[in-house]
This record gives sequence, C-alpha cells and structure tokens, in this order.
Amino acid sequence: MAESPAPSSRRDDDLAAPTGSFSWDDIRIFNAIAVGGSMALAAAQLGLSEATVARRLKALERDLGLQLFTREANRLAPTAIGLDLAAEAREIEAAAHRFAIRADAARPLANAPVRVTATTSISLLLTMHATAISAAAGGVEIVIISTRNRLDLTRGEADIALRMTKVPTEPGYYAQKVGRLMQALYVRSDVDPATAPIISVNRETSSRIDDYIMAYAAGRPIAARVGDSSARYESIRSAGALSMAPCFMGDADPTLRRLEPPPEQTGDDIYLVSHELSRSRPGVAAALGALRKLFREQRPRLAGETRRPAEDRSR
Repeated sequence: MAESPAPSSRRDDDLAAPTGSFSWDDIRIFNAIAVGGSMALAAAQLGLSEATVARRLKALERDLGLQLFTREANRLAPTAIGLDLAAEAREIEAAAHRFAIRADAARPLANAPVRVTATTSISLLLTMHATAISAAAGGVEIVIISTRNRLDLTRGEADIALRMTKVPTEPGYYAQKVGRLMQALYVRSDVDPATAPIISVNRETSSRIDDYIMAYAAGRPIAARVGDSSARYESIRSAGALSMAPCFMGDADPTLRRLEPPPEQTGDDIYLVSHELSRSRPGVAAALGALRKLFREQRPRLAGETRRPAEDRSR
C-alpha cells in the first residue's frame, strides 16, 4: 500500500504555497531582518513580537533548506545566498507597496460620484429625472454613462448598471427586475402612415423589432435602419418617418401618434444590477434606492400604459 503523504508543516492560517513560492509575510519578515540587522529591530518595525519573528525566520529557513543569516556581534549578517535573496525580497516589498498605493488610488471615496451605465434609451429616462434621483439619494452626484457596451462593475468601470439582457449570475452580483421597456409604432400626427418612410433597426440590435416592423410594412421599402431607439424617435419627430420608439418617449410627445398597442414580443425587462464591491458604499446604496423608487413611479410610462387617445392603425 502506498504511504500517506507526510503532514504539511505549514500553519493552518496559511494558504498552500505553489512549488517554489513562499508566504509573502515570511518574505517581508526576512526583508525586515536583512535591512535592520536584528530580530528586535524587525519585530519593532513590523509590530510583532521578537519570538514571532524568530519562529517565522526559522520556518522560512526550514522551508527553503537554506541558512539565511549568521550571528555576528550585535547583529545578524546575511549569508551569501541570504544577500542574493534579500535583493529579491526588497523588490517584492517595493512591488507590494506599489500594489497598495495603486489600490488606494483606484478605490472610490465614500462621497465619490455614483456612475450608472445604461443603454441610450434608459440613459435618456435617467437624464430626464437626474435631479430627482440625486435628491432622493441624499444629494449624491450621479454620472450617467450611456453605452451599449457592458461595463464591468467588478473592475470599477461603473457602480450600477441598468441592463435588459444577459444579467450576470456570477457570485457577488445583485440583479432586480424594476420594469419593462415597451416600444410601439409611432408616426407624426400630421403624417399619413400609409406613405411615411419606414425606418427599421439593424438585426444585430434587435431582430424582434426588425421582424415586427417588416411585418407591419408588408412589402413597403425600408428607408433606413437605425439601431439607437432615441435616434429612431428623433427620425419620427423630425423627419416624419414611421418607426418604433420607446413608449415613455412617444406617448409623452403630443406631436406623435401611436399606431397600435405596444407588442409584447418587442418588450425588454429592465434589471437594476450592482456588485458587492460598490454597493457597500453609502452613496451607491442610496442611489440604488432612488433608482428603485424612480422605476416604480415610471413603470406605467415604460410599459406604455399611459396612452392618450386610442391608437389608430392606419397603413
């Protein structure tokens, strides 16, 4: 029968070190001894007892299989290999110091602005209510980042995200459905929908919306394809086109006419996404609460439930 592996000599509170690597704490203790020349000075610098320093040095020498110091009058002198390793230890200590400085510089202050990323249409809604969000969050400064790119909350690219697809499921993320964004066909009130130029979307943006518009067009030519929903709204309002736009935009514009109820198949659920790295900040927590309140209040508008006159489906 094969022998059982010998029990490890490492302490229970240490991680298992990969082959050829050692505890950073032990290297730090070794470096302090090499610099100060004594265990007493190293212990004072590191805030440890001299007994702990001696124990950790002995364990490091045992793990390495090397003698790192020799005793001389009133000091510990590095051996030849001890001198070589001390130079490496200084580099490790300097790198750890740079690591701490960079981490501190990247860590947002408690009163730092809260960065919220969203698609253009949701960013427009946030912009319309930015002062209310800030006030509800206790005066926190809100930075709205309008992009279709999925900014990484774990890397600090944003603090909060409003997403409608591919909600993260990795540990540390929190996602809450806060509404549903519905879109409908609109045309300007003074434009005949039977002759209005039709604008659809890039299929890469939304094949569901493109399919719906193409079915409505029933063979009529498509004048252009515009991926951004806010830009489609502007083409309806300014260029007299017929297209789909978010209901909270179209229904609020008295110059536009909704042609039919918003189709369920082109709607998108809206999720409020945060990560434990940032949500512990008081400002982020307050902004999350303010955003939940906003979406509760705006839910009927987002869902297209506040239509003025009845729709008229004219082709």
